[in-house]
Amino acid sequence: MKRSSALVSYSESSDSDSDHAPNVPEPKKRKLPALASSLTVPVPVDDPSKHQGRIRTTPHVEGQWAAYVYIPILLQEEENKKLRGLVRRVIRRAKDVEPALQVLGTSAPANGNEVADSAVPMELHVSLTRPFYLRAHQREDVKRAMRAVAKTHLPFTASFATLAELTNDERTRTFLCMEVGAGHTEFQKLSDALTPTLRAFRQKEYYDQPRFHASFAWALLNHPSQPSTPAPPGTPTPEPDAVSKESPSPPICTPIAALPDDLVSSLQAEFGSALASQAGVFDVQTVRVRIGKDVSEWALG
Repeated sequence: MKRSSALVSYSESSDSDSDHAPNVPEPKKRKLPALASSLTVPVPVDDPSKHQGRIRTTPHVEGQWAAYVYIPILLQEEENKKLRGLVRRVIRRAKDVEPALQVLGTSAPANGNEVADSAVPMELHVSLTRPFYLRAHQREDVKRAMRAVAKTHLPFTASFATLAELTNDERTRTFLCMEVGAGHTEFQKLSDALTPTLRAFRQKEYYDQPRFHASFAWALLNHPSQPSTPAPPGTPTPEPDAVSKESPSPPICTPIAALPDDLVSSLQAEFGSALASQAGVFDVQTVRVRIGKDVSEWALG
């Protein structure tokens, strides 16, 4: 059989066919429709003008809840009537010396000598922890731990011993407060009992040498990077006062470099004896934890 010697002829370039291929337009990229506004989560904007000039010291993290544990002292209760009157007189005198001071826990004006009952805090807090931060699924675990701590500690009587000034850890605000005298050991035991829970959630425990106290007035500092007083152990910054969308924002506070040097000593000289007497006595019967805006309370014992 005779084989064919004919060869198939190929072009010199295998790409030559593409030179004559028809122009095919590229497919257009389709944009995804925008999400409905109801499905988007707005990013909180730190606006100090809505919080009397205060700034957020911890950046907002979505899904993270600020919390702290404290002992409430209800000034409207009859047994705390003397303490309420004393706090009112101290605030009046302090604002005579430093008008920039703001009263904690109330938005009512307290101008000069016109310190009405409505301008005095209805509740004082003695903190047992620094502010700490939780994820949503951790909230119930913390509440269960707080309930267990409350059951294992009995109610007790405590008293305030002296007036003092403390500055928060970030040096953004300074506070006038009353420091605990009698009952310090019991407060220490409660705070120490919370340490394992804080460690379990990788949160800072309370100070090594805590100064348990109740703050009642504060001032905004205009030099937060510089300490206004010789670095005492700081005080947990109270939660920002809630401001509803319907209510006007409170006026921005006048920042100061520091409180007058002799303010605390003069207040102590005038009111120290009364504070250390029966007026400064209070009962500790409950413990609270605040997680975001949610507050839970348990009776001791």
